Order: sequence, then C-alpha cells, then structure tokens
Amino acid sequence: MLRIILAGVVSAGLIGSAAAADAPKEAEIPFAKFGGIRDWRADGDKALYVQGHNGRWYHADLMGSCTDLPFAEQIGFVVEPGGEFDRWSSILVRGRQCMVTSLKESGPPPPKKSSKDTAAPQSSPPQKKK
Repeated sequence: MLRIILAGVVSAGLIGSAAAADAPKEAEIPFAKFGGIRDWRADGDKALYVQGHNGRWYHADLMGSCTDLPFAEQIGFVVEPGGEFDRWSSILVRGRQCMVTSLKESGPPPPKKSSKDTAAPQSSPPQKKK
C-alpha cells in the first residue's frame, strides 16, 4: 500500500514539473534605464505590453488595478538597481506606482480597434409619411 501511494506522489510530481517546464519563463528587459524600452501598450488596467530595444514584446501583469493605465499617454518605468525591467519592477502612472508581478516574453499586442469598430451603429432618421 505504501509503495502505491509513494508511486502516485512521484508521478504527480513529474506531471507537475512537466507542466511547469512548458509554461513561459519569467523574463527581463536588460538596460531598461538606458533606453532599453522602445514602446509600450496598455492591456486593460491590470497588464501591459512592453517592447524591448531588441524588438521583442513582453507581457507584464500588475499586482492589481492600475486605474489610469488605459488612458495614460506616458508612463514611467521603475527598474532594478542593475537597470533591468523584470517582475520586481514597477511602473508609474500619473504619480501612482503599480507593481509588476510577472514579465513574460509574448507576441505583439493585438491591433487597436478603430473608432469605427467601437462606435455605436447609427440609425437613419425616421421617414415622414405623406
């Protein structure tokens, strides 16, 4: 009986480690305080996409809601003492500091919707009866 339980624990550990190996690894953007960040785009109020100087995109999850992020035209990047931007860094949005909890390499952000896509459909004015 003990061997069966022990085998189950070992196999569960192997499955868990295999799933962890498939998950994207935490990343860092080197030289962020020396021009290492090229671009950024908000992903709602709890995440953002950041483009490094090498053209690669990263997705940063934030600790909580960063209320003004979707409307900000500029943000500040608070980096580690070595100059890299990683999961221990934060951003400044309109004077409020928002902590990063995860930074992983990703594809580019989805294209922005145009104002035509988000505008409510316009109906034609009612026709007068003759």
